[in-house]
Amino acid sequence: MGGITELAQLFKERENAGNYSPMFGTIIELPALKVRLSDKILLTDAHIKKRCIYIEETDNFGRYVHLGKEAVLLYADGQKFVLIGVVL
Repeated sequence: MGGITELAQLFKERENAGNYSPMFGTIIELPALKVRLSDKILLTDAHIKKRCIYIEETDNFGRYVHLGKEAVLLYADGQKFVLIGVVL
């Protein structure tokens, strides 16, 4: 592959970097939100910039309703995550 073709591919990859990608993780701790994406990736409130749902909802016994459930997040480059929902 020539140098110009390689440079063009790098520009093309960078151009598409702003798209959001859906990701799934498990809510493992509340009220200080922690979401496990994999064995090595753990997200905290510092990584999640916005939330579209109220995650700290409790039942009649004071237990967190969403604890242990699968979270749906959107990810963009630069370590930005948006929590858009929970799989019921």
